[in-house]
Amino acid sequence: MKILKLTALVASMLVAVSCTSSMEELLHDPEAVTTATSGSFLNTAVLSGVNIGLSRSHRLNNELMQVTVSLTDGQFHRYVLIPSESDYLWNNYYLTLTNVQDMYERARQANNRNHMAAALTIRAWLYQNLTDAYGDIPYSQALKGYPDYVINPKFDSQEQIYTGLVSQLDSANALYDVTKTMAPGIDALYGADQSAAGTLNWKRFTNSLRLRLLMRGEAKSPAFQQQIRDMLANPAKYPLMTAPEQSASLKFTAVNPLLNPFADDRDYDFNGANAMGEFFINMLNTWQDPRLAVWTTSVSGKYVGVPSGYSLGDAPKISAIASSRLNKTLKTSPLLGTIMQCAETEFLLAEAALKGYSADSPKDHYEKGIRASMTYWGATMPADFLTRKGVAYAGTLEQIMTQKYISLFFTEMQQWAEYRRTGLPVLPKGPGLENGGQMPTRLAYPLSVQSLNKQNYDEATTRIGGDNINTKVWWAK
Repeated sequence: MKILKLTALVASMLVAVSCTSSMEELLHDPEAVTTATSGSFLNTAVLSGVNIGLSRSHRLNNELMQVTVSLTDGQFHRYVLIPSESDYLWNNYYLTLTNVQDMYERARQANNRNHMAAALTIRAWLYQNLTDAYGDIPYSQALKGYPDYVINPKFDSQEQIYTGLVSQLDSANALYDVTKTMAPGIDALYGADQSAAGTLNWKRFTNSLRLRLLMRGEAKSPAFQQQIRDMLANPAKYPLMTAPEQSASLKFTAVNPLLNPFADDRDYDFNGANAMGEFFINMLNTWQDPRLAVWTTSVSGKYVGVPSGYSLGDAPKISAIASSRLNKTLKTSPLLGTIMQCAETEFLLAEAALKGYSADSPKDHYEKGIRASMTYWGATMPADFLTRKGVAYAGTLEQIMTQKYISLFFTEMQQWAEYRRTGLPVLPKGPGLENGGQMPTRLAYPLSVQSLNKQNYDEATTRIGGDNINTKVWWAK
């Protein structure tokens, strides 16, 4: 939030300067315009986007999706979302997107095709997270710079936004030159050695993200269905992630700025006020899943969760349970900066094959997804794990989505998004749930948007059927 305050201060300074200086003089400031390259924006945008996603995963997604359960006054696991919760994602994602827009423009001016492609990919990733949270949002008229400023941008429909993002990712795929590196600029996603292999991994990330978008909207769009078929039929043109090391994950270090954002948190702030959820823990206990030891603490050698959605009156009893917590080693883990893992790509391919979009084996991709998740987190998978009851592939979408839910641990708000799309996995409902026991399907628009862009806000809320947390986004089940 300090960044937002600084931005407001800078904006006020610019207004004051405009009284004595022309806009042309400001636009041609030699330090601000001529020295920054597209590469200087890359890691900043990725780091900001990852940290935003981690913050909301820890605070909102994990509670809504019963990974953790608040033991204090947090009510998210009871489906209570107060209006102020809407501000953080909206303000910070849009702020980060302005830097991505600058990156793209600098790359275009320098004719750096690989940086242009990376910027389009980051842009699609951030915009998808925004529209998945709110539905219709400013898109086509957002981020306009001088001289095309749009103070009050219109809200585009989510279907239009998804269509635009899918198209942009297709353009990014065509831009990459995999014989060249991502230089100049250090690449925090795929290594500092700047090898051409890193560029190919960026291309794999671009196409895997495009597959995520297409699959999320496939039930609502025949056009998306055909694009999925075309994409999967041409792996040479559209390479995807095929190994855990190709995952799009910010490699946190022990040195600023690439420091795990939880590293300086008190242990209590990270895992003291939230126990592990009973649903999450019991499922992994049933399978004797080795990822438990990586993600959670044990209690006398056992992993114990607490029920989600408990009644307020039961809070003392729930707090008294000796329960497992998030493993505090995650606070400094270099693996927590996940944008999109190879495991998610494999589960997307399993679902696509199950639905007939390819001739691949759903079972093969399903099992590869489990292996990829285990490998990514450094868990040793038992030799018989894939044959265990509940894990052995049985040919159902529920099974694919349940394993995908597990693999999306601490991946932004993706568990919540996939649940809203498919209704899977089936989550138990506690007696203390509010909102009529209904999982929220979106975030309400921030109050600032309602007041500062009222005309376009009113138009959008009328179109989507009301600005409330139960209005379904375009792709929702």
